[in-house]
Amino acid sequence: MKKNLLTKEASNNIIERVKKLTIDNTPLWGEMNVTEMLLHCNLCNKQILEESRGDEKTTAKQFLLRIFALYIAPNFKKGIKSEKRNITKGLIDNTQFEKQQIEFISIINKFPYNNHALTLSHPAFGNISTTEWGIAAFKHMDHHLRQFGV
Repeated sequence: MKKNLLTKEASNNIIERVKKLTIDNTPLWGEMNVTEMLLHCNLCNKQILEESRGDEKTTAKQFLLRIFALYIAPNFKKGIKSEKRNITKGLIDNTQFEKQQIEFISIINKFPYNNHALTLSHPAFGNISTTEWGIAAFKHMDHHLRQFGV
């Protein structure tokens, strides 16, 4: 079974790994520093938990990409561009590292206790189920924690 951030086991895995980050972690790939990465993850996860989808329909391309990315590929590909609203390069400095790390943990802790449908449309996968959001969120957090070596 795929790891799903909506489970306590998977959310604890992510929290234990983020606790290992320090302000000195440098990326193995990409342009964000560690604080920018945490802000990026915090923005994305708040959107998953709090926003709902519009009335767009899922395209065949989105459906196929979803199947590949969530169920076949072991990890998310490096270098994929984020939605403009989630690009954090240059928006925060490292003096905010600890605050962002604490907020990251707080948000991740909400996933296993979520009791409503997650209905935000994914920009690449279209309309996905709550379970698929849990898988996508885990893979996204795993991607960025691997980016910083934890």
